[in-house]
Amino acid sequence: MKYYVAENEQPVGPFEVSQLIARGLKGTDLVWTEGLEGWVTAESVEEIRMALYAPNGSSQEYRETAIPEINPAQNTQCPPPPFRPAYAQPAQPTQPHAAGFQQQVDEIPPKNWLLESILVTILCCLPFGIVGIIKASSVNSLWMTGQYDNARKASADAKRWTIIGLCCGLVWIILYAIFWVTIGFAGVLSEM
Repeated sequence: MKYYVAENEQPVGPFEVSQLIARGLKGTDLVWTEGLEGWVTAESVEEIRMALYAPNGSSQEYRETAIPEINPAQNTQCPPPPFRPAYAQPAQPTQPHAAGFQQQVDEIPPKNWLLESILVTILCCLPFGIVGIIKASSVNSLWMTGQYDNARKASADAKRWTIIGLCCGLVWIILYAIFWVTIGFAGVLSEM
């Protein structure tokens, strides 16, 4: 099946899927073919999505296809693409799903617990605070690279180590206070 692609608010094509891939088609680009009611994103068309997100080895044939010449006379039956201002971008980036398809991400990144981990390291418990800092520092980078489950796990680990460090620090402070109160009472009793 051949598809038109919207370039500079004009329909260009028609192209085979392999030709679209060779031209550098992105999942958010608009495409149209006969049978579609209107223009849709490339990743919403099964045939194109499979080619876009195929493993590297199987998509090599698409990448090696020569970019065809454009014949403007072929664009006569194609409806005009909808106007999309240059600043209009999709609400959230998409992430390849385990099954090879796209999954829309409508969530905010998890809390990274970095500030809390640093405070626990300085004020309470150095060893557990350092582990919390290491876990907390990986949350944002994992989220930005699309590893959402790993980012959530790193956030939960950072929270756990921060809380453990805080509790250990508080126990240490309480034991330290009890020790000095006991020493003080022992001194008072020995003077009597």
